[in-house]
Amino acid sequence: MRPAFWLASLLFVAACSEPHSPAETKAAPPAAATVDSAGFNSTTVKSLPLRQLPAGVPRQPGKVLEMTQWTDANGPNLLLISRSAVQTLPAGPDDPNDVQSVSLYARQYVQRAGKWKELWHLQDGVERCAFDMWLGPVPGAVAVTDLDADGRTETTLVYKLVCRSDVSPADLKLIMREGPDKYALRGHTVVQYDSVPAAQRIPADACCLDTISAARLEEEYELLTGRYETEKEFRQAPPAFLRFARQHWRRWVVEQEMGQL
Repeated sequence: MRPAFWLASLLFVAACSEPHSPAETKAAPPAAATVDSAGFNSTTVKSLPLRQLPAGVPRQPGKVLEMTQWTDANGPNLLLISRSAVQTLPAGPDDPNDVQSVSLYARQYVQRAGKWKELWHLQDGVERCAFDMWLGPVPGAVAVTDLDADGRTETTLVYKLVCRSDVSPADLKLIMREGPDKYALRGHTVVQYDSVPAAQRIPADACCLDTISAARLEEEYELLTGRYETEKEFRQAPPAFLRFARQHWRRWVVEQEMGQL
């Protein structure tokens, strides 16, 4: 199991990019924040039909998977998550078998003066995978919050990257954005593979793999399960951001059934 997992981990490539534009209608007043059961300020969002982009929004790369709208102090916001078609490359000198690649895109827009302006974008992908492959957002895991109560919302995405030939954990990424500011947790899922419920395998403390030696991880690769690399990106963030990210990670780290690419 271990060799395939390490090979799969090397096949994931992260990047960044962005786009989008206009929409329509008059701006609604900022939505009132509510407090969820864990005590975090959350914002009500509305899911939009996937086949009908708001007027003025550029065409998205690939197939739109999620489209969500809400309002904060910046005005109307629009989040779009899309995925490219799978690209298959024939076997060659470096790849004894056919390999596949696929990309995921996320873009957030804000409406100003009647036009949609891109606030941030993200692009990530699974590259040259010769095993079972999947890439996409974890269903239901998008969260829109106002944790620092400044009227400007934070957007949190959780998505999974899979390239494996066994029951090794997949790569999992939690990305939180507040405008240009980006915070992330990057690690691995918990997989159900025997009679012990996967939820029981969630580590009490998921942080941090960068404090464990590579030699120990090589010998005790089970330590990867459910853990993320580091919390360093949250050092300059308000404390509530990391508290929320830790809880959100635990909520979504157990693998759910995957759909079709």
